Amino acid sequence: MVGLAEDITASGDWPGVHGAVVGVLTARDPAALSCLVYRSLTADAAAEERVFVATHPMLEDAELADTNEFEDVIALGRRRPKLLVLKALGKECCAALPDGILCGRSDPIDAPVPATDPAHRHMPCMHGADCHRADLAEEQRLPAAELHATVVFTHSCSSIAVGTNAYPHHLALGLGLLEGTAVAVVGALGVHIVQRGAQGDLEDALAENLPLGRAVERLNERAHPINGWLSRFGLLGDPGLVLDLPAGRNSDAASAAATVRSGERDEATVRTLAHVNNVILPRLERLCWLEPGVDAHAVEAFRVRVRETAEDLQAPDLASRVEALETDLAAFQHATAAAITHEIYVNGWNYGGPSLDGMREVSKRPATCPNCARDRAAVITMTHVVHDQLTVRTLQCRRCGDLWWTSEESDEPVVALEGALDTDAVAGRVVILSRMLRNNSPQVLRGGIGFAFAMRRFLGLPPETSAPISVYPGGKAEFRAEIDLVGHQPRPDVHTGVFIAIVNGVYIASSSMMRLTPAPPADKQ
Repeated sequence: MVGLAEDITASGDWPGVHGAVVGVLTARDPAALSCLVYRSLTADAAAEERVFVATHPMLEDAELADTNEFEDVIALGRRRPKLLVLKALGKECCAALPDGILCGRSDPIDAPVPATDPAHRHMPCMHGADCHRADLAEEQRLPAAELHATVVFTHSCSSIAVGTNAYPHHLALGLGLLEGTAVAVVGALGVHIVQRGAQGDLEDALAENLPLGRAVERLNERAHPINGWLSRFGLLGDPGLVLDLPAGRNSDAASAAATVRSGERDEATVRTLAHVNNVILPRLERLCWLEPGVDAHAVEAFRVRVRETAEDLQAPDLASRVEALETDLAAFQHATAAAITHEIYVNGWNYGGPSLDGMREVSKRPATCPNCARDRAAVITMTHVVHDQLTVRTLQCRRCGDLWWTSEESDEPVVALEGALDTDAVAGRVVILSRMLRNNSPQVLRGGIGFAFAMRRFLGLPPETSAPISVYPGGKAEFRAEIDLVGHQPRPDVHTGVFIAIVNGVYIASSSMMRLTPAPPADKQ
């Protein structure tokens, strides 16, 4: 589309609003438009085969940019990179770095301004009050028309606003750039979230000799699944123009931006991070109610790590950061399981601790006891009267007592500890007590598992034992507790023990009864 900005604005919207590949060849007046057409025909003239990146220090990857300082942008008046990338803070009329501002006006700041629509937003300069950046001197304001580049890629909000301008075109940054040496401006439509991969996407498209219109189309296709409305790009310039950008990049920032593409986000890693945030951490937060000894500050620290990781879902090291988070979470759950089993061994145990007092039965369904194989058991579901998301389930038998407990949310738990409740043992021997951790969930289970005799430290039984554990979806893993009844010589009795597991935030307990009998006479000789 070719025309003056005011005429195109009369249409009432951006010409490419419906998704068409549109490039708008426009200017504020006929003379500027004629010059733009001529420059478009000679786009390769006097351009340096390089990319230059200027980034506001508040934005991501600022340390990788060619500059964070405005004086280096001013110096571009003596050079003309083929692609200039501006990641700055701004709006329709400007793009700013801390020490300077790129202004959409091409005339002196104190020059009279043309008549404008009263409905427009008016900046202080239009009222004779100088630039709105009162902290800057006049030499720190650079008219966009004095910036030299073949194509300018702007990331500031509303840097392209033809047809949607809330400010007069006399101030428009995009139009000001087209009154300099630029043949095209690729910029943000409306409020904009900067995407790290967008720069690399544009450079790759230009290096493939895609016309500018198709290059911008690719930007939008790859940006939309991530930020949607908040990452829309438009093109001021000829959509058929081929820039012929060399494939080799001359900017560290450009190379860094190319490492991750906006359309190639690691979705599997993002799903893993979401599972940690939305499932595992809430479970661990509820675990703090069930076991007061759990380190709640450590759980909150994991929350902080997740938030910080989620701030940049296109970071090159996203996968390694999430993997490290999972590893640390598994280690924390193992340490927590070890601490709980030690507490069980020394002081005894009730699943739920002080929170049991606030639990109320909300449902009961009949079940067959896996120990005695009789239909005299029930699965009991209880919910806390204060914390309505805190639910525990337990299988209780009128003969055998409690067989298992779980904090899993599902009515049909998909994570289970399986094994015999009653186990025979003979004094003076090593006995193996075991549980099978079964994983019917779609995620890998990671955490810790352990066993302890309940309040048996002072009765001479062996101490608690624990280990890290992981189980793939659909799989199972056995935990074997080696009970040394040679080095330890407790009295023959029915000794109560508990297997516990904390995996992916789920807290499971499985009761154990070791029926210890005296060693036969032959063993004593």
